Amino acid sequence: MNEIREYLPLSTKNSRLYLIREKLKENINELELFLSDNEYMNSEKFSKNVLFSQEIKYNNEIEGYKDDVGLVYDILNRKLKIDDKEKEQRIINLYRGYKFIYENKEINKDNLKKLYSILSKKLLTQHDISNMGNYYRKNPVYIYFSNNLDILPDMGVDAKNIERYMEEYFNYINDNNNLECNTDYFIKSQVIHFQLVNIHPYYDINGRTSRTTSMWYLLNNKVYPYIIFNRGITLNKGLYYKIIREVKKYDNLTFFINYMLNTVKIELEKEYIMDMIKSSSSYLTAVDYQTMYYILSMKGLLTVKDFARFYNTHNDKKSIKDIYNYMIVPLLDKNILLKDRITNGYINSDNNNFVFKLNNSKYEIDNQKIKRLNLKQ
Repeated sequence: MNEIREYLPLSTKNSRLYLIREKLKENINELELFLSDNEYMNSEKFSKNVLFSQEIKYNNEIEGYKDDVGLVYDILNRKLKIDDKEKEQRIINLYRGYKFIYENKEINKDNLKKLYSILSKKLLTQHDISNMGNYYRKNPVYIYFSNNLDILPDMGVDAKNIERYMEEYFNYINDNNNLECNTDYFIKSQVIHFQLVNIHPYYDINGRTSRTTSMWYLLNNKVYPYIIFNRGITLNKGLYYKIIREVKKYDNLTFFINYMLNTVKIELEKEYIMDMIKSSSSYLTAVDYQTMYYILSMKGLLTVKDFARFYNTHNDKKSIKDIYNYMIVPLLDKNILLKDRITNGYINSDNNNFVFKLNNSKYEIDNQKIKRLNLKQ
């Protein structure tokens, strides 16, 4: 089969970005079929439920910040003040950034500057502030994709070329938006996501700005289900950064787009399961959703200790006892989780460790819809 390259009007250090659209078709068709049967996801209400406070947690977590979703919810609802002012500022900045993209439709040079100012408020060093131009950085920037010192950083676009690259960027965003289906809009949003990371027009907060800009494009085009993409990245950040580096070398966006299509399909399948559980349960809190999400994201045996390890990988660390009381007990009380069997070891002096599972009377598995999520009844 001849691979037809679809070149995009977006410059790179080598030439231009391109896609091989034929290789995206399977994912596109699967997503379109899934969403045609789940119209409730294609609503502004769905997007707001996801953005506030879930995507605030996960957009920050991609950058290595492990703020529990309950903490995010409490800060945004003014139920809690914390001593860590930088953490609080990160959360508030994303909340205000998301409010901004809801209220300002036009994606242009001035509005992107406003969004960046919101996302970076009180988070930049004095060096970064003093070396910024009116819109973009004036000096080179190193892009670190790993804490491993043996892995050399990449460079952002040469500062003298940023203005030209960004003009192309805004033209691409605002031209040719009569696309065939919602998944095509998602694909374009991820081109937008990648290219801002590639240009790296700022010294810091480039990742959050790029992902928020891609959300902005989705909201403008009322493509609500795909807002959910950030949280899936957190489960495989290593692959996310590896693919970005590969695209920067070879200009081929196909693998990155397929990674994002696959990631968002898995996340939508989780939403489908959680929505069924919600419809057959009493009131669920933000922490209840986080617990169900982690259970659906875990692989292998589900014990309280396994869950605690998974939680502590993605959040500021808590004791097993605290995680058990904070997350597991509420869902046991609501009959969403069931104890399966006792195992060796203890949660605390009063409780053995045990295997648990989602109560499958709360949901049904449709194998035509749940194709990528490893869900065992």
